[in-house]
Order: sequence, then structure tokens, then C-alpha cells
Amino acid sequence: MNALTEAFEILSVKDIPEIGKVFLARPPGEASRRFEFVDAVDLGRPRSEKWVVMASTQYGCACACRICDAGNFGYHGNLDAAMILEQIEAAVRLHPEEDPSAVRMFKVHFARMGEPSLNPAVLECLERLAKDGRFPSFLPSISTVAPSCAVARDFFRKLRDIKDRRFSGGRFQLQFSLLSTDTEARNALIPVKKWGFAEIAEYGRAWMRGGDRKITLNFALASGIPLDPTEVERFFPPEAFLVKITPVNPTRRADKNCLTTVWYEPPAHILGLKDDLERRGFKVILNASWPQEVEGRASCGQLAEETLRSEVRFG
Repeated sequence: MNALTEAFEILSVKDIPEIGKVFLARPPGEASRRFEFVDAVDLGRPRSEKWVVMASTQYGCACACRICDAGNFGYHGNLDAAMILEQIEAAVRLHPEEDPSAVRMFKVHFARMGEPSLNPAVLECLERLAKDGRFPSFLPSISTVAPSCAVARDFFRKLRDIKDRRFSGGRFQLQFSLLSTDTEARNALIPVKKWGFAEIAEYGRAWMRGGDRKITLNFALASGIPLDPTEVERFFPPEAFLVKITPVNPTRRADKNCLTTVWYEPPAHILGLKDDLERRGFKVILNASWPQEVEGRASCGQLAEETLRSEVRFG
């Protein structure tokens, strides 16, 4: 099929200078089942220190959030465990000079395209990777919008058990993508049935064990979307949760909905929110845009979007 893998076909590759590569792939002969994965490093850090793989869990995305292009071409099912794991294997094969067992942190985000809590195969992947001797520094990262359905509830129950058995002592990163503290705005941005803040807080309190990483509450603050520190404090204990505030990088969907909000240095109102939240006891991370990512249009779903539109234009 290609030099990278025989499990799926690589349709397109995008280089992101100083960071890595984004791949668009599909199973052999399945035109509608497309997914992205990323092989990357943190800007300014060598791969031997931190290696990052972003793996898709769904073909497209079932949530269709208003700021993300991953749902632009619909949802076409879940990737099975073998296809998810093969994305990680493909990234490893890209760098035969690197020994993954010697990397200080081998981080896998199950968060490129798709909502991981809707795919039970992610749990199988976590179990298998935890037992793989090549990845002693494996740090899994799950980012979720917290869908409210039977499949997701079962997923979260089993996820907590896997974390306790396989990834204790701070070796697991869990993030809830809330986007706003305003219920109406949150529902508009994430148009699926989902847990309320009280339910997320209850799960977080049950999740935490001694030595665990704090759970991240992510607010990708689009233009005009509110974040009220009082509401964060009302629901979430700072001993279990931290707050991450990010911009909204340009995507076709974010641009169309007038939600794009790029900043490379935190503006005054973001610094004000940080100070307010810190006074309430929260650790706050400000995760600015990277010029390479913005200029390369490397956000989730963008390569798939560009490739599909090119095929329609020239097909």
C-alpha cells in the first residue's frame, strides 16, 4: 500500500515546520471512511524528551462541534482497536533512529478526529499499550465533550478502572472540553446531549486518587463566548480540576460561525480570567496558538477538509 503501513492508505501528508506531520488516511477502498493522525513534538523540545502522537478514534466525528472541521463530512463509524493502534505504529516507523522505550514521555492523544468515549475500542487500546514493553513512558490523554448516553457512561466507568489499574501515580491525562460556562453557549458549540457540570464534577471527585494528575477543564474561548470563574468555582473543586484556556484557531467551521479567535500572547481579558481563577485556587494553563499550526492550517479535520474539496474541484 505504501512504505508507512499496509493497514491503511495514506491520502495526503502535511508538514508542520518544527512540529511534525499530519496524515490523512483511509482503509483500503473505503472512500468515505477517512481519518487523520499526527506525529509530532512539542515546539522546541526534542523527540527523545517528548514524543506526541494524535490518533483518531472515529471516521469523521459524531459530535460536529461548531469550531472543528472533523465533523464536516459526517460520521462514518468507529475505528477498531487494530486501526487505532496502527496509527501509533506508523508514527514509530517514521523514526527508526528513535527508541520509543528511551523517550522520557511517549504521549498519545486519543483526540484527533472523533469522540473517544463513543468508541469502546479505545479501552482495548489502553489495555494493550499498557502491557507493551516498548512504551514504558506511555502517557495516554483522553479529551472528551462528555456525551450523555449509555455507551459513554459505560466507557467512563471502565476508563476509571483502567486508570487505577494501569496508569496510577499521575500517568493519565483526562480533559473535559467544556468551551464555555454558559449552558446555552456550550450547547450551541457542542450540539450533542452531554453531562452537565455537576455530573462532570461528581465523576472527577470519584476519579481522583492520590498522585493522579488533576483533570483538565478546557475552554477554547471563541470570540464572545463567556467564561465565568464564579461558575467554575461553584461546580469544580480546585484540588481535582485545573483550567486550560486556549484560542480558537481558524477552521472552515470556526470561520463560518465567526468563532475564530487567535492569540499568540494572552490578551488582557484572558490574563484577567487567569488571575481571577488563580485567586480561587485553580491552576491555570494558557495555551496560546502556535504560528506554525495556524499558518499550516493543521487543526483537527483541516487536512481532510482540504483534500475532499480538492477532489471535488478536480475530480
